[in-house]
Amino acid sequence: MQNSRRLRSDKSVAEILTCPFASEIKKDILSWAHGQECAVVSGGAQKTRNYDIPQTHGLKKLFTWMQGNLTEISNSLSWDSGSLYNLPEQNGKRNFKIDQHWLLSYPLGSWVEPHNHFPHALSFGYYVNVPEKSSPIVIDYHKVEVKEGQLVVFMSYKTHWVPPTPVPNRILIAGDIVYLSRFMDKINKPKKLTLESKGFSL
Repeated sequence: MQNSRRLRSDKSVAEILTCPFASEIKKDILSWAHGQECAVVSGGAQKTRNYDIPQTHGLKKLFTWMQGNLTEISNSLSWDSGSLYNLPEQNGKRNFKIDQHWLLSYPLGSWVEPHNHFPHALSFGYYVNVPEKSSPIVIDYHKVEVKEGQLVVFMSYKTHWVPPTPVPNRILIAGDIVYLSRFMDKINKPKKLTLESKGFSL
């Protein structure tokens, strides 16, 4: 996992990776962002609707890079050893999948109130534009200072918020990640019951 830095208190609160091609995709993502319709959420931050498919070449490249790191990221976030989250790929499928994402833009003085993203497994923020003196993200009362081009991933059940930002144009792509159980196919495709399977015959 390239350029990874783990934040620790008494336990890990987030995993931070620096995107190796951040400058390459920034213009593409910002160009898309400026054309999006946003709603104002509590605290004054501006949010697009949720997307399940990346909308630009830059986002596709970003998510491909993220997807390749998700299993290792989860292992670094203090999951219990031997848990289902740490299982290797099954049938060519990755254990984790980016489920949804949205854009968040912070005007001067805006903030986001404490919340969490349960029942998702992991949540993330990729910081596209971070002016100097931008507010941190606070995860379980631990301030995480962010820089442009960084990906911050944390467990979705953790309460997090953003204090009022003293500068405008703090822009990120946020989203949620789901766990793909190796048992999912069995759950989603239950055995078809027939009279024969119940011991009857026609």
